[in-house]
Parts: sequence; C-alpha cells; structure tokens
Amino acid sequence: MRIFTKVLMAAILVMSCSATAQNMTLIPALERLAEAGNAEAIYHIGMAYQTGSGVTEDHVKALAAFRKAEAMGDPLASYKLGCYYGGQGASLVAYDSALALKYKLVAAEAGYSLAQHEVGVHYARIGDLPAARIWLERSAAQGFVPSLILLSALYNGAPAIQPDPVRSMAYFRLALAGKELDAKQTEWLKTLEARLSPADRQRADDLVRDYHAVSTPLTVKARAGQRAAQALVNTAS
Repeated sequence: MRIFTKVLMAAILVMSCSATAQNMTLIPALERLAEAGNAEAIYHIGMAYQTGSGVTEDHVKALAAFRKAEAMGDPLASYKLGCYYGGQGASLVAYDSALALKYKLVAAEAGYSLAQHEVGVHYARIGDLPAARIWLERSAAQGFVPSLILLSALYNGAPAIQPDPVRSMAYFRLALAGKELDAKQTEWLKTLEARLSPADRQRADDLVRDYHAVSTPLTVKARAGQRAAQALVNTAS
C-alpha cells in the first residue's frame, strides 16, 4: 500500500511539474504567434490576462487584446468585448447594451452556444420573444441547458409564441436529464404531463429520444479554454 501511495504521489508530482512547465512556455509561444498576426493567439492572450493564467491578471491588457483580436475577426474576442460592454467591464468601459448585443451577435452567428443563449436572453428582456426563441433554439441544439429551460417556459404560454405543451415538456425533460428533481420541478413536470393526451406524451417521448446535442467547433474551442490555446501552439509548431 505504501509503495502504491509513493508511486501515485510521484506520478502526480510529475504531472504537476509538466503542467507548470507547459504554462511557462505557453504565453511566450502565444506572443510569438500574436506578433505574426494570429488573431486567435491574441484572444488567448487576452483570456490569460483576464484570468491571471500564466501572467499577472490585468484587465486593461485583456481588453486591449480582445479589441485587437476582434478587429482581426476573432469571434470569441468579439464575445468577450460584448461581455465587457454588458457589465463585466471592470469600470474600463461604460455599460452599453447595444454594443454588447452587437459584439455577442458576431459570436452567436459564428456558432458559440453561450453567445447564442445570451443574445436570446437579450431579446427576451426587450420583449422580442420570437427572436429570442430563434437564438435559444440554436443554443439548445448544442445542449446548452439554460436555453432548454427557457425554451420550455416560452412554449408554455409566453406572449407571441404559439403554445406547444409537447415541446415545453420535452425541453424541460432534456434540461433535467440525469438530475434528481426537487419538489418544485417534480410538480411542474406533473402539471405539464396532465395537459397532454397519450398521443402528445408519445410525441414528447419521441422528441426527447431523437434529440442529439451537437456542439459547433467554436463552442468546443471556447469550452476547451487553455487547452485550445495549447492546441493552437502545437498546430503552429
């Protein structure tokens, strides 16, 4: 047992040292790519400064990197600019919902599920529920749970949206798949089921069965975070 523990701890130490070494070389490698005009590398540098990963946290430098990468056409940098103007600007920029929407739309149109969700929420807040539904559907198709929940609510009788209890129930079930329901969620599901005929329940079952979430390459990249930055460096090497 003691031998196993020593081996395990040694393996952990090796992995930790490797990760540290990798972090020390990642930023310089990204900077070289940035100097060569790689927009994605500049975006990753912005994320490093925003999170303090491998560098000292510096939101001024992060914002400058996002602006530069956005101007070069990087959609994730555009999303981050949208976040800054949407209230996460750390006092560096004034809140501007129009600019936040403008920049997030770029990422949403490029396929980023979180941007699609937030664009949908924006339209819902200003009362344009048909537009909200379009973007939430795109995000939900990638498996983004908050979008599934909002769609369930929209189809449950929201203004300007044709009620569809079958979709409402299906989306609600998909959002909570594999989770233990609390009392409120259980009661809501029972209420939805009570409104459905046996044929409609079968339709809901079919929708749930046939649903297959597929993330876009941009969503996969955004979720990968620093691993995407390392993959970029490795590809360029």
